[in-house]
Amino acid sequence: MRHAHLSQLMRQIFALFSLLVLAVACSNPTPEQHTSSPLLSHYTATPTSARSPSGKLVLGSATFPTTANPLFSSTDADLAINNALWGQPVIYDAQFRILPDQLTEVPLPENGGVIDGGKMIIMHLRHDLHWSDGQPLLAGDFQYWWQLNQNALTGATIRSGYDQINNIETPDDFTVILHMKRPFGPYLSYLPYAAPRHVWQQIAPIDLQNTPAIFSTPRVTSGPYVIQSMVENQSYTLIPNAYYHSSSFRGPFIAHLTYQTYANTSVLVQAVQQGQVGVSLGYRDDDLGALIHLPSSIQVQTRATAAYEHLDFNLSRPLLQDSNVRQAIQLAIDICTLIRTTLHASDCARRATQVEPLPSLFYDTSIAASRYDPVAARQLLARAGWHPDVRGMLTKQGQALTLHLATTAQSPLRLLIAQAIQRYLYAIGIQVKIETYSLNRFFDIYTKSGILATGAFDLALFTYANSPEPDDEYNVFHSSQIPDTSHPEAGNYGRVHDAIIDQALAQGRSSMAFTERVAAYHRFLQRLANQMYVIPLCTDINSHTIDASVHNVILNANPSMNTWNIADWWL
Repeated sequence: MRHAHLSQLMRQIFALFSLLVLAVACSNPTPEQHTSSPLLSHYTATPTSARSPSGKLVLGSATFPTTANPLFSSTDADLAINNALWGQPVIYDAQFRILPDQLTEVPLPENGGVIDGGKMIIMHLRHDLHWSDGQPLLAGDFQYWWQLNQNALTGATIRSGYDQINNIETPDDFTVILHMKRPFGPYLSYLPYAAPRHVWQQIAPIDLQNTPAIFSTPRVTSGPYVIQSMVENQSYTLIPNAYYHSSSFRGPFIAHLTYQTYANTSVLVQAVQQGQVGVSLGYRDDDLGALIHLPSSIQVQTRATAAYEHLDFNLSRPLLQDSNVRQAIQLAIDICTLIRTTLHASDCARRATQVEPLPSLFYDTSIAASRYDPVAARQLLARAGWHPDVRGMLTKQGQALTLHLATTAQSPLRLLIAQAIQRYLYAIGIQVKIETYSLNRFFDIYTKSGILATGAFDLALFTYANSPEPDDEYNVFHSSQIPDTSHPEAGNYGRVHDAIIDQALAQGRSSMAFTERVAAYHRFLQRLANQMYVIPLCTDINSHTIDASVHNVILNANPSMNTWNIADWWL
């Protein structure tokens, strides 16, 4: 009973403390940041908030959103429109640092936003938040969104992560307290959104996806823009949300914003050339050739992303369980030359040396790029019992060393990379057979016979797209995530089963202090590199076209967040 009384007393103290903090909180759109943390962004909005919305902008894409509601989002196009329509508690900037949006500050251990060893997260809301219909946006709306998210009948796209919240307390209209089941390091990526309870609560959770005014054309939203109209599979027309406020963004500044979809990339580029599109999104290496002949008023902006092309080993194959064989394959590939010849790069700057490439805050500078040394590769293979026959092809006990490399069929560039790898391995006596598959067949789940999930490959060539949160690596490399009938959607396709990696990933997930998380993920990265469980090759790029009249469009290292600061775009 004494413990229960103390717990109740502590809750009262925290509630009083929260009220005191809020009473003196500054209502300035850009609050002063007194907390020092490597996680915090130094983004500065331009122009000033005194600027009125003006002009028209067409935002062009080759993909139409499947939904305009973050509960159900799954594609880059969904996220692009969501950033215009919905506020968030916090948001990651282009350098993977974090800034407050609907909150007065980012909740961190350093500022009292994370207490009880990570079991309590305190979100302090701005007092001037409103829904686009003018109704106040309050703490209960965040609680309501989380309840919807965790209700299986809602059909939310992402429930894991949010399921680490045990319950949500709202001691007042501007304080949200997350009571966690256990300390959860990735919590900043799983702070609940707000949903307009006053509008949605009359609708059963199971019916939300079937209600257009919620799923595809939500009429009450919280972001810098609101939907004026929508033409299905073609366009969204957006206008400013007069009730929008943010702790980091000062807009909206565009009077008429149209998200316009085109049939394919070629048609999109043609519209750009004709001056019909102010900003166009999402070009990759395969598309760059089409962007050469553009008007002088159109600028092509390109940056490396945190997505990286890599070669996976299937570690369930006895042959590839031998570290000598894995290292030999790594040494046999001249990655820098591969980048120059297949990507037509002038240097090796896009080389990926690890699975947390920059701008990840968990990037490990101590991990060196692997060298190209085919002589050493042959020596390692000889040590493993593989010797050349009269044709120079490696055999062992009469069996040829032949590997099946699986990759996707939709990218001509990826096929060129696969063929380059095939040539490099042939040069040391390894025969490689390339097999290409549709995206659905390649990435499908275990129970639907997906190539990766079922391990129907020796080597696999594809891209991982990293978010700012390194806990993504848990789903890719922890041994509990090896796909099988009980875990058909698990993503450890390489069948990595390493106790050191498991421990490091678990520590990264449970640690709350940034320095402790960095140490844990560096142990993971170093073990992964030393054991050569995967060969990182090169980072992907993210390219836009931007008309000279459009300002403050900042490319993101995460292509899913290309419109992260759309509130501050201006003409």
